[in-house]
Amino acid sequence: MDPRDFLAVAERFKASPSEAERRTSVGRSYCGLFNVIITALASRGVVFRQIPEDHYTLVSYLAKSGHRTAASVGAVLKDLRGERNRADYDMRAAVDLNASRFMHRKATTALAQFDGIPPDEWAVIVQR
Repeated sequence: MDPRDFLAVAERFKASPSEAERRTSVGRSYCGLFNVIITALASRGVVFRQIPEDHYTLVSYLAKSGHRTAASVGAVLKDLRGERNRADYDMRAAVDLNASRFMHRKATTALAQFDGIPPDEWAVIVQR
């Protein structure tokens, strides 16, 4: 499965009148970005093995990569994880249209930045 498909689901639900669907959009925005990144790193030989710790490990890995864009994407991933947890587990918190749209935009912007990392810069990220 292509993890980018999660972002397509998030796109469909981000402006839904249903709060459950907007919450789903937030979760799929996070999961799409997370899985694209972890898959890209795995294809370059970086192995993560401790789900659910991989979520924290990946953010830390990106932050310590020595690469500005990777670190920035890691910070967005951390923010999205917090919002995903809030959307999935805090039923008292409202997830309105602005929030779900914003989280989707953050995920797609971070993904574009991640995709834009030049091939010659990947060595820096992977060596960390």
